[in-house]
Amino acid sequence: MKKLLLLFVFASLSFVACDKNDDSNNSTPPPPPPATSGTIAGTISLPPGAGGDITNTRVAIYQSFDDWNNDRVLKATATSTGGAFSLTNLTPLIYYLDAWKDNNNNTVIDAGDFFGVYGSGTYPTYNLSPIQVVAGQTTTIVATIFPI
Repeated sequence: MKKLLLLFVFASLSFVACDKNDDSNNSTPPPPPPATSGTIAGTISLPPGAGGDITNTRVAIYQSFDDWNNDRVLKATATSTGGAFSLTNLTPLIYYLDAWKDNNNNTVIDAGDFFGVYGSGTYPTYNLSPIQVVAGQTTTIVATIFPI
């Protein structure tokens, strides 16, 4: 009787283990998780007629005008040849951006450098425009830096 009961238990487990509705061998991968970050990408350029190399221009973002005014950089990158840049893995928020080429390498924004913001105005009066970052998207901007 015990042997018959054991045989019945093993047979029942075999049927459970061989469920025909088992999706574990499904070849379709699950969908990716939703995006949680975005990107700001674009190009920094000099105004027409201005000469100079903009490669390695620092492009920085800030979380507020106050952060910008106090040079509290959240994240920065350098432009490639031609002024292209990309800041990735950004939390979806509003940011402000500036670009600076330290032509004399003295770590101070001064005469001879190139500087500009995403917005309007020129040194020393700027009007920064907000940049909205959306999860899963790239926000593309174009900004101009001017000789100081």
